[in-house]
Amino acid sequence: MADALLSTARRHRFLILTCMLAMLVPMAFLAFPSSAQAAEAVTTCNPTASNGCVNGILQDASKQPIAGATVTLSGKESATTTTDASGKWAFSVTADGSYTVTIDKSVASGHGLPGNTATVSIDKNDFSKQRAVVRFDKANAAAPSASGKASGSSSFSASKSGSSSATTSASSSSTASGSSSSSNFGQRFWQQLYSGLIFGLMLALMSVGMNLVYGTTGLSSFSHGEQVTLGGLMAYVGTQMLHWPLIVSGVFAILIGALTGLIQNEVIWAPLRRKHVGPLQQMIVTIGLSMVLQYLFQFFFGGSTKGIVTSVERGFQIGPITTDRATLISAAIAIVVIATVTYFLYHTRFGRATRAVSDNAALAAASGINVEHVVRIVWILSCALAALSGVLMGIYLNGIAWNTGAVLLLLMFSAVTLGGLGTAPGALVGALIIGVVADMSSLVIPNDMRYASALAILIIVLLFRPQGIFGKAQRVG
Repeated sequence: MADALLSTARRHRFLILTCMLAMLVPMAFLAFPSSAQAAEAVTTCNPTASNGCVNGILQDASKQPIAGATVTLSGKESATTTTDASGKWAFSVTADGSYTVTIDKSVASGHGLPGNTATVSIDKNDFSKQRAVVRFDKANAAAPSASGKASGSSSFSASKSGSSSATTSASSSSTASGSSSSSNFGQRFWQQLYSGLIFGLMLALMSVGMNLVYGTTGLSSFSHGEQVTLGGLMAYVGTQMLHWPLIVSGVFAILIGALTGLIQNEVIWAPLRRKHVGPLQQMIVTIGLSMVLQYLFQFFFGGSTKGIVTSVERGFQIGPITTDRATLISAAIAIVVIATVTYFLYHTRFGRATRAVSDNAALAAASGINVEHVVRIVWILSCALAALSGVLMGIYLNGIAWNTGAVLLLLMFSAVTLGGLGTAPGALVGALIIGVVADMSSLVIPNDMRYASALAILIIVLLFRPQGIFGKAQRVG
């Protein structure tokens, strides 16, 4: 018996060491960065001594913002991004020269814009104040750029002074007419509703795994957001550093996420459970783990946003909604995966064992269920789902940053609390509500405050219905 236990312990140690080595392989590539230069799509850009900025606010002929439009930068460096709810977009560049900014012709013609391309020049001699602000809503009124050169079918303005260019951008936003036409508002309404549903599906994919861990262990993991970030960054390593196809990179990211789930359980959570450490103390450990992982990501990948794909997806119209093929495929993958997990929980033997452990772990163990094995599989599945959501979110947002998961963490907690802690259907419904509310609120409040409305829902639910929508009717844990 002692020899068998020793052999089992050795196999576990060998498995853990193998998984840790697999995790270190992609990190090794970071020691030899690629020589290829690429611009970074960022939320906001501030010029420094090492980077310049190309940014703007995409507006239609009546000065209303155009959300969800694809903006492409080409030249010495290239990148692609999507305008946010207020029409803003930005690129950070590290090489001087001429850059061309392009939007889809269908977007330009559909919103009454005179053209869909503009050219700007960045002068590296004074990078610390270099910013080029691009506009598409005026024709043949181009101001000279920082290097005194302007061209293109659409106008732009660029200034060597960072403050003056910021004023230009702000003034173009402030001149927007308050009395928009009903057609423009209707188009924005449907576009924001669509974006909210897509974002809600991505959020649901993250929240389902968090809910499974809570249901089986009672642990609210604050490090779950970093599993999302890890998935996106591993997809970036696969596509941009190892030059793998996107599908292969996505599978690689999911496998790495699953391995981290196994490692976490065997190295941290299983020993803490054996020592009867309570859920509150374990939750504090997750906070520390979250901070460690965030700074590791920043150390190895830097503070800029990393684009998973660089190819330009051509957008198309579905009624009043502008979308692209990648977004629809990502949404379809999220729906299929969530449906598969739900079927797994309610119609398979292991799923029933998982729900039994969630209801009463002691009774499940007495009936012959291996509780530790169930919890181990739940951790692996949870982290794999988080990694998949990181890949899809990175494609949807045109990039992943070191703190993306941390930014989304409170929204995940809001979703699982609203839907019901420990319930897989509740995670889906709660995430959809949170996603729609967050995106639709930008129609009436500033875009930077859109997540505040979602967090307000969390407070209201805790006050009036702490068990959530499905907290009693359909409970997994």
